[in-house]
Parts: sequence; structure tokens; C-alpha cells
Amino acid sequence: MRELRFRPNRIAQTLYHQRSKTIGCILPDIGNPFFSQLFLQLEIGAFERGYTMILGNTVSTRDMELTYLHALTERQVDGLLYLGGLANDPSPDPDALRALHDIAERLPIVAVNGDVPGAPLAASVRADERGGTRDLLELLHSHGHTRVAFLGGQLDVTTSVEKLDLYREHHPDAPPHWTQLSGLTIDAGRAAMTELLDGRDPPTACLCVNDLVAAGAMAVAHERGLNVPGEMSIVGFDDIFVAQVVAPPLTSVSHNYAEVARQALDALLSAIEGQKPARHITVPTLLIERDSVRCPPQPVPHAPAS
Repeated sequence: MRELRFRPNRIAQTLYHQRSKTIGCILPDIGNPFFSQLFLQLEIGAFERGYTMILGNTVSTRDMELTYLHALTERQVDGLLYLGGLANDPSPDPDALRALHDIAERLPIVAVNGDVPGAPLAASVRADERGGTRDLLELLHSHGHTRVAFLGGQLDVTTSVEKLDLYREHHPDAPPHWTQLSGLTIDAGRAAMTELLDGRDPPTACLCVNDLVAAGAMAVAHERGLNVPGEMSIVGFDDIFVAQVVAPPLTSVSHNYAEVARQALDALLSAIEGQKPARHITVPTLLIERDSVRCPPQPVPHAPAS
């Protein structure tokens, strides 16, 4: 075999074992550091288990999402990992939902950091984002922050809605303009902080929906001459590389990426082998404290009148 440079024929093996040893992965934006960081862990884990990963990057368009869903199925992948899109949509399109439902009855699908209620998915594996958001709110409260704003997010993204609901539970009396649902990008963070500082009665702390929004918010705060965290504390979410390079380094929450990937792959491979994994799997998040949180400044007492 060595002299003839023999190599096993993967196609022949596939026909014999009725397995392609490939896994499809559909996600909305590989350029987003959250998705690229999670995909990296999934790809490494798949390789260690003897599988090849095929990526379908939908660039956040529903047509491409459905195209990849059908295309990867036709490529006879053994299973699918589904990130974002339908798995993070609070009001999914009925036609898209039916398409996913039909394929999930024939092919094991695991939603990663999301879910599609009612669809026959093999499992949903999620980081505990509610728990991570609660940790951030409690951290701010422990530093004396009772005046907290919520920056970023979208009402058509489940994780944004969950974080916003928890924020409102903790701060039911916050003024309306302290909630800025501007999006999920750095520019969204800039826009949110600009609106916040242009309004009256600014808060002493900001809970940002992710680290990109926090980075944009920090940039505007610096441009306005606002000291972070001396005059305003800012926290993010996701613990992507941006959290370590902004000034000051950002307190954030890690999704525990390696563990999420491990649990998702374990669930998918169990389903491929004909077993039935737990339908809902939650992975604890990790609070990463850095230098962007400090106690709010104390008001300067007025001198008594002479």
C-alpha cells in the first residue's frame, strides 16, 4: 500500500457505511466575531471526531438561508448545525418554518445558541444568556449603579429580546430614552450612545447587547470627553477579541464557546447514531471582569450659603 501510494476512497467508504462523514453548518455572518469564534470551535471539534465541516454563510438573508438548507441536505451531510436565522427569530416565516420542519424529519439538526420551537430538531444547545445578563446587572448593582441604560439589540432577534426583558425586570422605572434598540454593530453602539448623551439625565452605567455595540458606545463616550469608567461604566456581552483591545478593557460575558461547541457536536453525533439527545441543553456562561466598571461618582456637596 505504501509503495503504490494507496489512499482510501472516501466516496466508496461513504457508499459502504451510508455516511458522508460531513456536517453542514449554517450561520448568518462569518465576519461577525461571535459567529467566527463559535464556528472555529465547532470545526475543531468536528475534525477531532473525524468529520469535515461544510459552511453555509447566509449573509443574514433568508433566501440564502433556505438555499443552503436545501443544498447541504442534497450534499448528503450526516447532520446540520444551525446558528442564527430561523433559530434566533421570535416570529419565523411560516414557509421557511415548514421547509426546516420537513428537513428536520429526515436529517438530524441541532440549533446552536438558538431554537425553533415546534420543529423536530434533535436538540437545542444554548449558552445561558439570561444568566449571563443577570450576572452583569448584579455586578453593576453591586458597584452601586441604579441608573442603567440598555444599548443595542433588535426586536427580531430572540437573544436581544431576552436581554431586554431581563433589563426591564431589574430597571422598570428607567426613562424610555435609556433604551436604545439601535442594532448589533459598532455603528449601532455609536448611534445608541449619541442618542443617550444627547438626551437629558444620563445614566451612570450602560448594559450593551454585545461587545461590538459596547465598543461603539465607548468611542462616542471618549469623543464627548466622558471618562469610562470614572463617569460611566460600560459592559458588553460575547467576550470577543474586541473586549480586550478597547480602552479600558471591557467587562463582558463569555458564551463558554468550547463547551457550547462540544455539547452541540455530542448532541448531533448522538442523533446521527440513532440516539435521542436531550432536547434542550444549557451551558453556563462565564463573567469576565475587566476595567470598564467602577462605582458611580459621588455628587459634589454644595457649599453652605454664607
